[in-house]
Amino acid sequence: VAPSIITGAIAVSPIAATAMTGFELISADGGKATTSGQVSKFAYAANYIAPTPAHLTTAVGDMGIAYTDAAGRVNSNND
Repeated sequence: VAPSIITGAIAVSPIAATAMTGFELISADGGKATTSGQVSKFAYAANYIAPTPAHLTTAVGDMGIAYTDAAGRVNSNND
C-alpha cells in the first residue's frame, strides 16, 4: 500500500487484523484499535478487545441493510 495514505478509518470483520497487510499496525486505544502511518485515523479488526468486535458486527449488519435497500430502488437515471 505504501506510499498511499487512507483518509479516515479502516476495518476488517469478521477476520483478524493479520488480514490488513502492509500497514505496520501499532496497538492503540488500549487494544481496541491500531494506528498506522498510512491511515489518518484508526484501523479496527474483529480480534481486537471489546467493544470493537461488537461495533464491527453492527457495522457489517448495517452495510447489508444499506445494500439491500439500494438494490431495491428504481434507478431514476435509467433513461
